[in-house]
Amino acid sequence: MTVMMDLWECLDKDSPHQSYGDVEQRRLHFLNQKAPRIWKQITEFAGGTHLAQVGFRSVHDQFPLDQIMIQNAETLIPTFIKECSHDRVVDDRPIYWGRLLTQYLFNWCNRGLIPRAAKNDLCSIHEGTSRHYSNKTARTAPITEPRVILTAFDPFLLNTNIEQSNPSASIALTLAEIYQNSVPVDVFILPVRYRDFNKGIVEQILKPRFENDPLFVLTLSMGRDDFELERFVGRQRSSRALDNLDYSPVRAGRNPPCLTKSPEFLEFTLPTEIFTDIRGPWKTLDNRKVATKSRGEFEPQSLKELEGEVCIRGSGGGFLSNEIAYRTRLLQLQMNKSFPLGHVHVPRISKFLPSETWKMVRQTAQILDRLLEYCRRSESR
Repeated sequence: MTVMMDLWECLDKDSPHQSYGDVEQRRLHFLNQKAPRIWKQITEFAGGTHLAQVGFRSVHDQFPLDQIMIQNAETLIPTFIKECSHDRVVDDRPIYWGRLLTQYLFNWCNRGLIPRAAKNDLCSIHEGTSRHYSNKTARTAPITEPRVILTAFDPFLLNTNIEQSNPSASIALTLAEIYQNSVPVDVFILPVRYRDFNKGIVEQILKPRFENDPLFVLTLSMGRDDFELERFVGRQRSSRALDNLDYSPVRAGRNPPCLTKSPEFLEFTLPTEIFTDIRGPWKTLDNRKVATKSRGEFEPQSLKELEGEVCIRGSGGGFLSNEIAYRTRLLQLQMNKSFPLGHVHVPRISKFLPSETWKMVRQTAQILDRLLEYCRRSESR
């Protein structure tokens, strides 16, 4: 209790100890004030990790601390799936905030006791491990067995709505549980931070998985009003939306590419003809709309039509959701792989709404079912 009281004191927005956290972690102060239920859930989890650290605070005890942080990271998603699901729908918010609080508490409680480099290494281990979840079938299957790969994102837009949910993560994790006894599903939840994308997080996570030829890959993110399959993804960063570190590389008159020496546009490999009869509250659209320097906004009918164009915005927009779609497709091309791969924008929500998210889960499940059947038919040919 004393530790958590001290933590609350150091999280106070007027405390000089605010420097111990980054922009994301400093939002924990407002979470405590405005979302006490989530705060209670995550403090119970992170507090247990702190108690396990007692007695392991010298650099010579880094190995036990490695074990503690890895164990916490491996149990973070399963714990909140078990404790924070509502009518089978996983609430993604405690997962996001629990990760932040665990790392913040670790740094705070070990200030001056462990070298900064060692703390950074341990937090990096925790960060990477806690973003991956395998369902039961994936955990027990051989590593070489083809599996479904789903990626999703952390909540964002938190400066205006601290209780914001990202339905992409809720959908991906809920689907992994639904298929836990039948289909191996690996879920990766990506940070909404340009910094991590610049360091190659997408390629680091997915390259070893692509080597084993997954059944298919769907990258999910929160979008607009419907389900949109983003056909033509672009390499340009053009959205002025801030990431979760309050950063954007986009300036007036400057839309930098996410990668250099790569094509302006790429096209997904999803067989859209199998999705025409999907039913649900939202339309399922094959979105071809892009924007280029010379033509402005239009809807090309083929990738060939985009030859010679300079990208302003891909079908997936100009933020990190478009970027993960671009990077995954480019990686697939570089590795000469041909499994179905594409990006799906799911409808936007604000707070976590179990009934609304469940409808999204059911509609996304239809996409998965059709892709699974497509893969089975392709194998039998």
